[in-house]
Amino acid sequence: MPKDESFLLLSLSDSKARKIAQAVNNESCRKILDYLTKTKAATETRISEDLKIPLPTVHYNLKQLVEVKLVNVDEFHYSEKGKEVNHYTLANKYIIIAPREESSLLERLKKILPAFGVIIAGAFAIKLVEWLNMESFAAREASLMVADEAAPMMLKAASAPQTLNALSFQP
Repeated sequence: MPKDESFLLLSLSDSKARKIAQAVNNESCRKILDYLTKTKAATETRISEDLKIPLPTVHYNLKQLVEVKLVNVDEFHYSEKGKEVNHYTLANKYIIIAPREESSLLERLKKILPAFGVIIAGAFAIKLVEWLNMESFAAREASLMVADEAAPMMLKAASAPQTLNALSFQP
């Protein structure tokens, strides 16, 4: 039992996409497709008579439409002469044309490399600013610690000469 495919997924670079475009661009193919939407099923002879298109043209265009899977051959019967006569129906399918096939890993990496470089540079700049701030913060902290330790000594030093002066000048 054939698998029912309700859509055709094609790439723009696929040869099937070109064939479908050629078939849909062909005026006779479009007339046949339109005719099959209204009648549901028909033979080549019936299509030729109703559309007033020569039988070889109908045969050629139906062959193209079957090849690109826009038309199905549902059943057949034998004519009085013993020839197989196909009955054609419209394939109820959606055609999805994708821009292109899956790209390779190298192509994907080439696309994200600039963004990755910007992220690395930004992270480096942030770390550099943090490091510089930490260095200046550490220097400020060291100077404050030195100032905190030096303050009592400075006070002693500042008060020592006055004490000496007061002691030396007493009568």
